[in-house]
Amino acid sequence: MQFSVTGEGIVVKKGFKSKLIPFDAIRSMEIDLDNESSFRTQDREEFTDKLLGYKLSRPEVYTAIGKYNIAFVDRCLQQFHKRFYKEEELAPLLEEARKNAQKYADEYIKENLGRVYSVEVLLDKDYEHHLLYFTLLKDGEILNLSKELKVLGGAKVPTSFDSLEITELIKWNTTANAGLYGVTDEVTDPDECQYEIETSMKSFCDRFKIEEKKRNILEQPTAQVAPRPKPVPKDHLVRRYSIFLLGLFIASMGVAFSTVAELGTSPVASVPYSVSRVSDLLTFGGWLNLLSVIQITVQIILLKSRCNWLEITVQTILAFVYGYLTNFSCWLLEDILLVTYGAKLLFMLLGCIILALGIWVQFKGGVAMLPGEAMNRAISQVTGKKYENVKIFFDIFYITLAAIICLAFLGKLEGVREGSIFAAVLVGLLIKLYNKIFNKLKDKVTAKEKKE
Repeated sequence: MQFSVTGEGIVVKKGFKSKLIPFDAIRSMEIDLDNESSFRTQDREEFTDKLLGYKLSRPEVYTAIGKYNIAFVDRCLQQFHKRFYKEEELAPLLEEARKNAQKYADEYIKENLGRVYSVEVLLDKDYEHHLLYFTLLKDGEILNLSKELKVLGGAKVPTSFDSLEITELIKWNTTANAGLYGVTDEVTDPDECQYEIETSMKSFCDRFKIEEKKRNILEQPTAQVAPRPKPVPKDHLVRRYSIFLLGLFIASMGVAFSTVAELGTSPVASVPYSVSRVSDLLTFGGWLNLLSVIQITVQIILLKSRCNWLEITVQTILAFVYGYLTNFSCWLLEDILLVTYGAKLLFMLLGCIILALGIWVQFKGGVAMLPGEAMNRAISQVTGKKYENVKIFFDIFYITLAAIICLAFLGKLEGVREGSIFAAVLVGLLIKLYNKIFNKLKDKVTAKEKKE
């Protein structure tokens, strides 16, 4: 006999004759890949075959088991699990697996595609198995990928580029109309979870880079990475953090130049600077720190269980470092007094140039985002709004709030002037310029090394 599975049932073919046995006419199924598998009908007719188990492992069968309450047992999988779970017992285990997958997937994607990319991990159920679905985001916006990039994705999540099965249906109890599940090693073993996630990410990244290069979307090539890379060497981490801290210091100098010019500072710094002019309760850097705490708190409230506490901790530390560096930079330039508007305009432009350079260097460090940008990303992820639109909204909000504070308490504009508008426009353009120059220099060096 030969067997095949359709959406309606199991087709049994014997010689030249075949008949369809609907799923609602099936009473029980038993899978045993080491021996004969079988299924029985409501009329007690039994079908067995050595290869039948492979047919009964299809998604259509698992869907029918729950839908038609068919007694089911997988003898093969039983031997690999020490414990079986009811579905209501799975929730904490699955959520822990989702958090681990979120961490590993996000780290890998950022490392290999760039900091603008991230991964959102969703938990769902398909044909009586629980799966993790991975969705790619760029600047907080979900990307609708091509069919070629979604070949491994789950059908239930159209934007998913991959999925990972983390439970296996072992038995279906018709009396309780419920299943017993075994959990895979990806749930119980963090190392196994990391290996599977990174292997999956590696496969996707390779295909993503090929397609993006064809469309000339990626600005620069990235190196091929092994499925399970070795831990990042300590000296590499030290180098990255050193680059990021250098970027923080350069950015703080850019802010200091803007404050000396007295033509307005960057949108994010405008509110702390305006408040520091009104109240001496805290320094400029101190008010920057307070704003960072507010931005971090907003992230925690919005992301809830999806919150990456390691990233939050790093953000907090770096934010306070940035606040103190800003105080230090302002102290370095506090004796400079500008009289003419031309001199102030020059310092303001220098401030924009230096601030953009500092932000660009931070990107190259690739350690973390400062709280302001990370908050914009979190809002984008939760609301589905474009990251750029969220950033523009808050830039306008900060400038407006700073203007209100200055007018209400000082009767004039100090933290917000034409310099704030220039900074909002110029800094982004300058970062793109720095990146373009860097890529050209890098391409020249690479071409020279190939020739040699």
